[in-house]
Amino acid sequence: MSNLFYLSIIIGLAGLATAQEPNMIVTATNPKPDELPTLGVWERDKLTLVSSTFPNVPEFTCDSWCYESEMDFLGATALDGGRLELRHRLRATPNVLIVTTVTPEPGAVEFAARVGVETGESPVGVPCPNLCWQLRRAPLFASAPDPYPEFVKRCFIFTRKGVTFLDQTERRKIPVRAADDPYNNPVWVQMYVGEWQDLPQAGPTSWADYSPGRYTTTVIGAVSRDGKWLAAIANDSAPLMAQAWHDCMHNNPLWLPPNTPPTQQLWRVRIYVMENDPQALLARVAKDFPNARHAGVGATGER
Repeated sequence: MSNLFYLSIIIGLAGLATAQEPNMIVTATNPKPDELPTLGVWERDKLTLVSSTFPNVPEFTCDSWCYESEMDFLGATALDGGRLELRHRLRATPNVLIVTTVTPEPGAVEFAARVGVETGESPVGVPCPNLCWQLRRAPLFASAPDPYPEFVKRCFIFTRKGVTFLDQTERRKIPVRAADDPYNNPVWVQMYVGEWQDLPQAGPTSWADYSPGRYTTTVIGAVSRDGKWLAAIANDSAPLMAQAWHDCMHNNPLWLPPNTPPTQQLWRVRIYVMENDPQALLARVAKDFPNARHAGVGATGER
């Protein structure tokens, strides 16, 4: 995570329980508001977020910080079909742009980013955008007014046991904080890797450690307090997923296909909001991401 992440912790932790009226930059015109999520771009504490308000779950609005990365927001445009386009410039290589199209469909929103080059040579490699997906403004899902560790109990991944809530995984203490720090008792944040990967070792200044509880498919989400609904974010390539401070989750897709020029690659992730039916979620992900790993995934799990 970048230094901006630590700044956002300072800005955001004190306000987790505080609702904030969005300072809207642009709102997409939704042609079917009873069927499609309504999208908008807004600013909070100088952070650019995409709001997605879903009609199929009560009072559900989630926000996606675009992006927690070393890039600058240039602007956003409403497109037809209720879509949005966002443009960012990479700070390290200012001639390189990240152009993101956000597309709504019934029960889902897709973020798809491409690389553009204004002038000069095409870059050899481009850092992956780091999208921070937040549930703070969805009352049935948000941590507030409960203590934050209660939110962790409703967040899940899929393991060999099926749906696995994060408090049931081994959660190692935050390296940068003392062992007796309140944020380590219980542990507030954690990173996860796939079962096909070696477990990385976090450094002493890391914002979170890696859980030995590895996922079997690249899906991470949360269920509502009443257990009726779920919200999840998925892709087909994440080498790392995390549950972090802002009632947020990170599901980090790669640029695909590999070993091709950046201008020919696509970065793609989807948000799903539906009734609490893990089997239906996995089926939807398998349809949208046929190359996603699914080995050993079960759809059932008891707390």
